[in-house]
Amino acid sequence: MAKRMKENQEVTKKVDAAQENYVDERVKKITEEAVNAINLVGEVVDLLDKKDKEKALETIKKAIGELEVLIARDPNLQVVPVDVKEQIIDFPGTVDDIEVAKTEVVALIKAGEVQVARDIMLNLASELDIYVTALPIGTYPVALKAIIPLIEQEKFEEAKKLLIEALETLVVEKIVIPLPILRAEQAIIRANELANKENPNKDELKELLAYAKEQLELAEALGYGKKEIDYKDIYEEIKKLEEILGSDKSTEDIFKTLKEKLSNIMAKFNQPKAPTNMPTAEKKEEGNK
Repeated sequence: MAKRMKENQEVTKKVDAAQENYVDERVKKITEEAVNAINLVGEVVDLLDKKDKEKALETIKKAIGELEVLIARDPNLQVVPVDVKEQIIDFPGTVDDIEVAKTEVVALIKAGEVQVARDIMLNLASELDIYVTALPIGTYPVALKAIIPLIEQEKFEEAKKLLIEALETLVVEKIVIPLPILRAEQAIIRANELANKENPNKDELKELLAYAKEQLELAEALGYGKKEIDYKDIYEEIKKLEEILGSDKSTEDIFKTLKEKLSNIMAKFNQPKAPTNMPTAEKKEEGNK
C-alpha cells in the first residue's frame, strides 16, 4: 500500500516557522485601543446590571474615545482585529485515500446517511485555519453613542439590550492556509538552498522535488485548486529542474520562477475566505428557468 513521503527535517522546521508567521501576521494587526474598547464595553454591561449610571457613562465614553483614536489614525479603516485563534486540520492519508473517502461520501449521501458523510468530509482537509474576530469600526462608535441617552435616562435594560446587540456585530473572518501548498513551497525553498551549495546532494534534491509534487497532488485532491488552472506551470518548472539536475546548467532562474508562483498561490489563500452560500430549492428552480 502506498504511503506519503516522509518530510525532510529542514522542511518541517520551515513549515512550522511559516505557520507561526501567518498567525503572527494577524496578531500584529490587533490594536491596544480596539481591545481596550471591547473590554470597556463588557464592563459597561456589568455596570448597567448594577444600575451604576455615572460609572457606566464614564466607561462607555472611554470606549468611544479609544475607537476615535483608531479612526483619527486611519479614517478609511473598516474593521479592526481584536482576537486571533488558530486550528490545524491535517488529513494524514495519500491521494488514493482521499479519493476512496470522497467516493464513500457520495455513496453515504445517496443512501441518506448525511451526518456520517459529514463526519468524513470534516476530516478531508489539510490546513491552518486562522479565525480573526474583528470590530466594525465604521458602525461601532455610532452604536455606542446611541446608547448614552438611554443610560442618562436610566433606561438600563434598553441600554443593555442595545449594547449586547452592538457586541454581536463583531465579525469573525476565516483565513485558510492549505498545508500541502505550504509544504511544497517550503520544500522548493529548501531545494534552492541546497542547489546553491558546493557539491549539492542530488539525491536529496530529487527527494525534495518529488515531495513538492506529492504535496501539490494532495492539495488538488483536497480541493485547494486544480492542476490545469493553478499548478500546471509549477509542475512544468519542477520537471525542468529534474531534467537538469545531473548537468552543469544553472537552476537559479527556475527556482526563482517556482518560488514566485508558489508565493503567489499562497498569497491568494492568505486573505479572509468568503462564506459559502448554501444552495436552496429556490435557487435551483431559478437556474432551471
